[in-house]
Amino acid sequence: MRISIPLLAGLSWSAIYILLESAQSVFFGAVLQQMDSFQLGFWVFGITSFFLFLGIRRFDPEQIRLCGRNLQGLFACNCSTAAGWILYLFSIQLIEPAVAFTLSSAAMPVSAIGLAFLRIGEPVTLDTRQKRIGFVLVSAGIVFLVGTTLLGFSGFVRGSLVTGLLGSASALLSGCAFAWMLIHCRALDAKGLCPVPVFAFRFPLYIVLAAFGWLLGLDYKAPVETGDAAIAILIGLAIMAFPLYAMQKALSGISVLLLSTITALGPFIVFLMQMVEGRVAFSGFTLAGLLIYSSGVLLAMPGLIQEGVREAPRPDTVQTLTGGKP
Repeated sequence: MRISIPLLAGLSWSAIYILLESAQSVFFGAVLQQMDSFQLGFWVFGITSFFLFLGIRRFDPEQIRLCGRNLQGLFACNCSTAAGWILYLFSIQLIEPAVAFTLSSAAMPVSAIGLAFLRIGEPVTLDTRQKRIGFVLVSAGIVFLVGTTLLGFSGFVRGSLVTGLLGSASALLSGCAFAWMLIHCRALDAKGLCPVPVFAFRFPLYIVLAAFGWLLGLDYKAPVETGDAAIAILIGLAIMAFPLYAMQKALSGISVLLLSTITALGPFIVFLMQMVEGRVAFSGFTLAGLLIYSSGVLLAMPGLIQEGVREAPRPDTVQTLTGGKP
C-alpha cells in the first residue's frame, strides 16, 4: 500500500492534533480550568485570529479576496464552530465531563456518515465488513454511554433525568456541529482557500459569543492574577489554538470521515496518558463505553486509510455544501 504525500501529511497533522489535544486535557487541564472558559476562549482565539489576519494581509492578500468570494462557506464554518463549542460547554455543566467529551468525539464520525447519506458532504463508502462492524461498535458505545448516564451510573448528572438527557443531547449535537464544520472547511479547501485563512476566519462568531459569555459570567470563576491569566493564555495558544490549526491542515490531505474518526480516538488517548500519569479520571461505566467505541474506531480506521490511498478526486464543491446535484 503506497501512501501519497498529501495523505501522509494529513495523517501526520491528525496525529499532532490528537496528541496535543489529549495532552491539553491530561497535563494542562487544571491550569486552564482556573479561568472562565469564555474568557480564555475569547483571548486565545481572538489573539490567534487577529495576528493571522495581519499575516495574511501582509503576505498573501489574494487569500483575503478569495475569502470575500466565499462568505457563505465561511459563515457556515463560523456557525458550526460556535455551535459546537457552546453546546459542548453546556453539556459539561450538566453531565460528567469525561462522558461529554467521549460522546462529542464519538458523534463526529457517525455524523459524517449520516450527513453523507443525506448527500451532504463527501460520499462515504462502508464497503468492507471491517468498516461496518467498526461503526456499529462506535454507535453501540454511544448508546451505552447515553444509557448509563441517564441511569446514573456514569459519574454525576446535575439534576433529573431530563438534565441528563439535555446534557447527553448537547454533547452529541456538539459532535454533529464539529463534523458539519469539517465538511465546510474541506469544501473551502477545495475552492483554493489555504488552511491559515480558513482557520483565521472561522472563529469571529465564537469570539463574539465568548465575549458575551464572559461578560455575563456564564462560567464565572474566582478572579485570576494577571500573571497566571497570561500564562494560561500562552498555554492556550500553544495547546488549544495550534492543535485546531493542525486539524485544519490535516483536512487538506484526508477525508472528513477519516479525520473525524481519528479525532474520535481523543478520549482513548487521554485514558492512556492518564494511565501513564497514574491518575484515571474516567468512571467505570464511562471507561466501558469508551473501550466499546474505541475498539470500533480502531477496527474501521485501517480501511479508511486504505480508501484514502485510492481516493478519487473531490466531489464538486457546490454538491458538497448543499447536498444537491451540480
